[in-house]
Amino acid sequence: MVYLVESCRTVREAQVRLHSGGLYTVRFTDVRGGIRVRADRLFHTREAAQAHLQQKKAERQPPPPLSYLWHNVPIWQC
Repeated sequence: MVYLVESCRTVREAQVRLHSGGLYTVRFTDVRGGIRVRADRLFHTREAAQAHLQQKKAERQPPPPLSYLWHNVPIWQC
């Protein structure tokens, strides 16, 4: 059993099926299906995966206020 950090927001339980080319093929235990992921998204315990998520959330910075106004692409072109 391994625990997978999915979409940088949830932890899911999975089983490793195959390792090839630096990627792991894992199957989810709660539903049918699986994906291929890098080793840095797999953890031995749920607690380690959740600690990784908390660390990533702490590192993230919110965008500056009104950041959508300061883009380089004009809204419309004349």
